[in-house]
Amino acid sequence: MRLLLALVLAYVPSATSLLKHTAGRAQALGRAREVTLSGVLFVSGEPQRNAQLVLRFPLQCRLDGEGGLSLSVKGTVENPGAVGEGTAGPALRLLQLSCPFLAHRGIPAAEAPQALRTAEVDAAAGLSRFGDRVTYVLGAAGRDLSTPQLWLYKDNAAPARLIAQGGADLRLLQYGSPAAAEWFPRVIELWASGQLAARFEVLEAKGVRAATQEEEDDSRE
Repeated sequence: MRLLLALVLAYVPSATSLLKHTAGRAQALGRAREVTLSGVLFVSGEPQRNAQLVLRFPLQCRLDGEGGLSLSVKGTVENPGAVGEGTAGPALRLLQLSCPFLAHRGIPAAEAPQALRTAEVDAAAGLSRFGDRVTYVLGAAGRDLSTPQLWLYKDNAAPARLIAQGGADLRLLQYGSPAAAEWFPRVIELWASGQLAARFEVLEAKGVRAATQEEEDDSRE
């Protein structure tokens, strides 16, 4: 019995299977075409400012903030982290890396996993922990943080962490908060060389409408 339990706990699905589950989370957003996440943006060396992260599905993200901040990213399935528009820096890098995970709703189901392959994630490396939660780690051997890899929360398949080529460390935290609903992280962080480079904290989400709500509305018509 103990051996069977150990085998169950140690089982790690394939990368393709995990990414399908991750992509499938977006179906809960129903027919939403755009979501606006309002909050505060911190960039290292700059004052904190109010900002809005606008998600247009699929794969379009814009970050506007006080002081004339205006950044945008428009990706494709083949190149989900496309070159963005706006002043280069930590905020633009945060937007480029996070956009595929936030705005992949609307991509055909067969192509959605490809849009999430922002790192070399052809094989699942196993289980790990991120804070107090269990995660799957894709695209790296063991605990080698020097190679590109994607971490997914084990309980809900949501993206947790991306270590990109070059070492940029994107972290997606606190899903399920009233501010950002269960489909988006409340906090998005970008770390570089062990230091916090940029952080966006969501205070309010607009445009989020669950598929179950739409079904109920349709049934009344």
